[in-house]
Amino acid sequence: MSQRYILKLEAQKMNYKSFLYKLSSFLSPNFHNEILQELPKKNNITILDVGFYKGEFSKTLITMLKKMSSNVDITVKSFDPNNNVDRNGFEVFSKSLNLDWQHFSIALGNKNSRENFTTLKLFPSSGSSINNILVKSKWLKTRRVIFSPFTSLSNHFETYKIEQKTLDSISLNLPDIDLLKIDVEGYGYEVLQGGTETIRKYNPIIQIEILAKKDDYQISKNKILKFLENLDYKCVGYKKHYTTHFFSDVICADMIFVSKAKKND
Repeated sequence: MSQRYILKLEAQKMNYKSFLYKLSSFLSPNFHNEILQELPKKNNITILDVGFYKGEFSKTLITMLKKMSSNVDITVKSFDPNNNVDRNGFEVFSKSLNLDWQHFSIALGNKNSRENFTTLKLFPSSGSSINNILVKSKWLKTRRVIFSPFTSLSNHFETYKIEQKTLDSISLNLPDIDLLKIDVEGYGYEVLQGGTETIRKYNPIIQIEILAKKDDYQISKNKILKFLENLDYKCVGYKKHYTTHFFSDVICADMIFVSKAKKND
């Protein structure tokens, strides 16, 4: 096989991954309008984006914020240990709007440790997590048959060591946190556990993804509901990712929570 042919195949794979990411982002439910309604009306907005990937969530929300108020100053602290992702697009976007953006190449969880991190090669924006429930899932098996039928399962993921920290252990030096978005492929509860004091201090709006096997989904959902209810939060929105459920054994949904204390201010 010639070097030129190999390079051509790699380029096709990259275009394919980019297409899948854009398609999944387009089809996925979002709470952008709800978040804009809940965000405080002030000149400085701070976003913590956990499970950043290429930053499409923050990019879309910030674009909408800037249309509403071009003078608003925006700070973004992003977290994602996957260093195989090209984030130049968000860097250009950040500079064009003079954002205060800082990226942390670590995972957030409920302890400071070294952990195994698994990335799905064909679907790097899905299932790339410490909690790699998709590796042995029907979700991956069916999509492998559809998109890459003549490859073995082992060729579809890679696992490597990454650094994990709790949100509470990181010195962010922020006057406020307005939004905490968590999209970490089924590891959201652990992120919340490690950020308990930060959440208590700042009372941010929280958008969190729940991803679990169908048999475990209600348990996972109830754990997050109970955890945030104990922090005096209430759920104000729930949307399922229906494209994830086709020919699958997993359920995925996003939930949005607001602090009762901040709501009453």
